[in-house]
Amino acid sequence: MISYMSKYSEEQASSFWSKRLNSTDPLSAVLTYNAPKVLNEAYDSWERKSLVSALPHKLSGKKALDIGCGTGRIALTLAKLGADVTAIDISEAMLNQLNKIAKKEKLQNRINAIQSSSDKLPFSDAEFDIVTCFGLLEHLPVDVRKRTLAEAFRVFKSFGKLFIVINNSDCVFLKGSYEMKSQRRDGYFVTLVGLEWLGKISKANKMKVKIIAANPVYALNQYFLSPDRKKYFGNERNFARFCQNSTKYDLSLALENSGLKKLASHFIVKITRGN
Repeated sequence: MISYMSKYSEEQASSFWSKRLNSTDPLSAVLTYNAPKVLNEAYDSWERKSLVSALPHKLSGKKALDIGCGTGRIALTLAKLGADVTAIDISEAMLNQLNKIAKKEKLQNRINAIQSSSDKLPFSDAEFDIVTCFGLLEHLPVDVRKRTLAEAFRVFKSFGKLFIVINNSDCVFLKGSYEMKSQRRDGYFVTLVGLEWLGKISKANKMKVKIIAANPVYALNQYFLSPDRKKYFGNERNFARFCQNSTKYDLSLALENSGLKKLASHFIVKITRGN
């Protein structure tokens, strides 16, 4: 029987994510544990390509902050575009992995990895041109999540941009089965967040929110097709091909389609200052 904690512990969360990294590959550690590799690769590709398409091709001279960086998927992407990146995470093991990859890819001079809480950022107001927060908010209880978002608002410049990945509380695949009331004793926590919650908080802080990407095809594959992939795809090669193509499909979809939005498990949003 799974036991739960009465109060959120950042120390337990840090321990969980470090142990998870040591038990699997870096991508599975930060995305879907025990998922087929090609499925996690498709999701990772969707996130990174969507972000890159919303950014200038060159970020030389720009300061970027990646909150909850994990093993550095997004931080490394920003560094490759020329940004000077500060990457924070509560897991020392995740940061060590990021530093290894950065050194291997000769990006160590562009990335400063810091172990820090997301809701108590050790930075000045309006310090960064670009702030990213991917795959973190759903793993925080609401009080910590609110403080994290307030800190993210605080540290990006008046004409800067904040990019957030948020899960979809209206998703037909996630509703009713993807929400914890409290943190597990092993440190894991996950819940539904949703656009409505993010929109209210952003509006109250005079921020504008724009959806720049959604992933309905990927979500359909992950939650409906892949569990019985032999039935739907016949063999692993066809399944892998569909996983790879799901990124192309999702990147080309019209986001105005409300039906597709209800299928998406995640959205990428851009937040800027102003009503």
